[in-house]
Amino acid sequence: MNQEKKHKVKDIFVEGPIDPTFIATSVAKHATRMDIGAHEIFLGQVRADEHRTSNIDVRSVIAIEYTAYRDMALERMTAIREEAFTRWPSMTCLHVHHSLGVIPAGQLCFMVFASAPHRMAAREAVAWVVDRIKADLPIFGREVLSDSTHVWKVNRSVDPSGRPADR
Repeated sequence: MNQEKKHKVKDIFVEGPIDPTFIATSVAKHATRMDIGAHEIFLGQVRADEHRTSNIDVRSVIAIEYTAYRDMALERMTAIREEAFTRWPSMTCLHVHHSLGVIPAGQLCFMVFASAPHRMAAREAVAWVVDRIKADLPIFGREVLSDSTHVWKVNRSVDPSGRPADR
């Protein structure tokens, strides 16, 4: 009989931006856990990137509209969670939230929060989970531009230094 704990499918999606008070509340809820010595949090925020088609034509991102293949994304997220707990068995908590809908520039759209007895497990797990989600989950972002046009956001893999790497 397999003694490994299997995690249930958790819905990571929230409609609209992630409220900063939700993040503070999430951290506060873990204060009663005396086996936790470290929390690591990654927060993704919508940037007001500029898109240039010429020296004159510059359009700014005013929002990103996120959509997803929800069932497929949740199935893949469950596998990512399982692997993360296998790689970092001391990790006590892993929470992931990703926005759907229109998220204005400057608002939070993605959160990965891990807790563990020591910082390295939490830190490594969060970095790994963020990279896996960006690479594997069918979540799509349509960047809404200042002239009411749009472009589809492309997630790129990154090398260990954080620089975009070619696939």
